[in-house]
Amino acid sequence: MRPLIQVALDLIDKGRVLNIAEIVAPYVDIIEVGTPLLKAEGIKIIETLKERYPDKLLLADTKTMDVGAIEARLVFDVGADIMTVCAAAEIETISAAIGEAQRQGKKVMVDFIGVEDKILRAKGIVPLRPHYFNLHTAIDVQRSKGKSFEEIGAFSKAFSVPLAIAGGLVPQDIANLAPFSPSILIFGSFITKASDPKRAVLEIKKEIDDVLS
Repeated sequence: MRPLIQVALDLIDKGRVLNIAEIVAPYVDIIEVGTPLLKAEGIKIIETLKERYPDKLLLADTKTMDVGAIEARLVFDVGADIMTVCAAAEIETISAAIGEAQRQGKKVMVDFIGVEDKILRAKGIVPLRPHYFNLHTAIDVQRSKGKSFEEIGAFSKAFSVPLAIAGGLVPQDIANLAPFSPSILIFGSFITKASDPKRAVLEIKKEIDDVLS
């Protein structure tokens, strides 16, 4: 199965965000309003991007830790198709977010950032029927320890929940990730810090095509 390509707009400069989105939107499947962007611009940026790209899936990286239904409703009502809730949140919060998503025909991605025993935590979340699990190496962790994909294999064997992979991804990682059949590959700085974002996305797409062929 071909993974969807998600661009993570983890920037706080609205002008730069809109410029990158305009360049890469034709070539990606999901546009992510990153957490820093959401905090800097508020939910209006979701509305703006959805108006510009109504045919693209829009993910709001809320990283919700409480009031799951309220935060889900806030972003879904202005155009988000997917929102994120932290796996470290209480089960009631995760359940509330998923319930709101189900009511609106939207989706919830559960992000395991910061969770120590991810497999154990995932076992408790699976009965809630989340739409995606996100195995995410935090930016600060990448800077100090580098990135690691060692847990992905265990997740792909243990759970049928579709996987999203994030954390410093570059095209060279795709071949290593392909055996685990991720549903979504999330690229941030490789695209957003590139001198030519379009070329960066096309490089990703070519690598996916080469690996899958």
